[in-house]
Amino acid sequence: MDISKVISVRKEMQQSGTIMAYNGEITDELMVSLGVILKERLKSLDNAKVSRTVFTVFMETMQNVIWHSDNQGSNNYGMITISNDNNQINVVCSNRVNKNKIEKLRNSLDLIKNADKDEIKKLYREGMTKSNDHEGPGAGLGLLEIARRSSTPISYEFVEVNDNEVDFYISAIV
Repeated sequence: MDISKVISVRKEMQQSGTIMAYNGEITDELMVSLGVILKERLKSLDNAKVSRTVFTVFMETMQNVIWHSDNQGSNNYGMITISNDNNQINVVCSNRVNKNKIEKLRNSLDLIKNADKDEIKKLYREGMTKSNDHEGPGAGLGLLEIARRSSTPISYEFVEVNDNEVDFYISAIV
């Protein structure tokens, strides 16, 4: 990327109140390191509850990248941005997934997006009950946890990358 594009990206991030942005390989170690940095930056909010909520959403989205990216193993590439615009913290995360996962993911996301807070709590409790039956990492509760913590319904997008993959973006406002 040439310097003029970098300058443009930096200006855009400053104008959008970017607290933190990262794009690249995501590992457990990096997640912990970015978590430490984020905690320090969130101290400026002077609101412990909001800081904890943002941190929880951050951890859930990062775990989503690590556990559910198309490239399992050492190449879990993703992106995370956290911005503060008019006292609303927006956490946006992206990772690459195989197109064959889109329908199931979209159905889950639409169910969560269209649910009110009480329905989300109910779905979360049901998921906790079924967590022993869940295959793979976690109990399948990450998206519900993000929605529980979000002050508005979550939003998401799928952006086609090639014939087999899409970039999946999820946004939560705290």
